[in-house]
Amino acid sequence: MKKMYKACLKYPDWKQKHNPHFKPWLYPEQGTLPTVGLSELSIQHAASLENIDESSLSETKDDRAEGSDEDSVN
Repeated sequence: MKKMYKACLKYPDWKQKHNPHFKPWLYPEQGTLPTVGLSELSIQHAASLENIDESSLSETKDDRAEGSDEDSVN
């Protein structure tokens, strides 16, 4: 959750630099992904989902991919 919290704090500044007017969650006409028909969807219960414990992980710069969306300070 700490990683999610840190990412959320940085999002407004990041969004200003990366397509600030692109909001497909508000404007579906901006979406570029194909739509999925309702007949292709199925109900998935939370009990059947895999639970992955990431509490012991620590974030380092080495963990980030070279093509990361984060801006570099260097």
